[in-house]
Amino acid sequence: RAFATNAKAGHVWDNFSSQTYKELSPVDELEFFNPFNETQPIKFKPKDKNVAPGCYRTPSLVSLWSSAPFLHNNMLGKFTGDPSVAGRMEAFNDAVEKLLWPEKRLNKASIWRTQNECALHLRKEFVPKSLQALADKDGYINIGPIPKDTPINLIANLEPDFGQLVVLQARIGKALLKIQTQNLSSEQATEELIKAVPELLAANKCPDFVEDKGHYFGTDLPDNDKRALIEYLKTL
Repeated sequence: RAFATNAKAGHVWDNFSSQTYKELSPVDELEFFNPFNETQPIKFKPKDKNVAPGCYRTPSLVSLWSSAPFLHNNMLGKFTGDPSVAGRMEAFNDAVEKLLWPEKRLNKASIWRTQNECALHLRKEFVPKSLQALADKDGYINIGPIPKDTPINLIANLEPDFGQLVVLQARIGKALLKIQTQNLSSEQATEELIKAVPELLAANKCPDFVEDKGHYFGTDLPDNDKRALIEYLKTL
């Protein structure tokens, strides 16, 4: 969403963003945490050059105490499920602590991951023709096993262009064929599919898997100032 152009000049939310926001440079290359190799960050460049600056328009702080968890995905802070004032304050206190003290966040533990070994169960009509021959007698293709703890957005955020699709088809098709013809064990099948991770990352439209990162304004304030700010926010 931080790449979206809605608030840029001439777009639908033009009137709701400042001139300084409109004049910010588009995002170039970004570095993201790599859950497959923590020593080598993921290098990411948006495919579209005409993107937003990679940050949101500043929202109002009015009633911030009532709207935790924070961030666009509601991942900063715990969800209490309690709409009462007490419940909202409990959620706010947790979220605002993590907002101003990032070391208290879940960080890489916030990555959405598969809870068990699983597979994608797809009708053959919805996959490239080159993979349709791998369908079972009922017309379904099982892409898997996808290992437990795989980042869900590694798959969910795929948006390959034609060239990437060709490479992915070849890589995944080869792996599935080997899994089927050699009747590989779960562990062996996982090893084959893991080989496709570089291609999956390359075709991912947003390989930023950590869900509670961002918005570090105010994190460099002294602790006393942070506490005072929290009390002030409760009054808005």
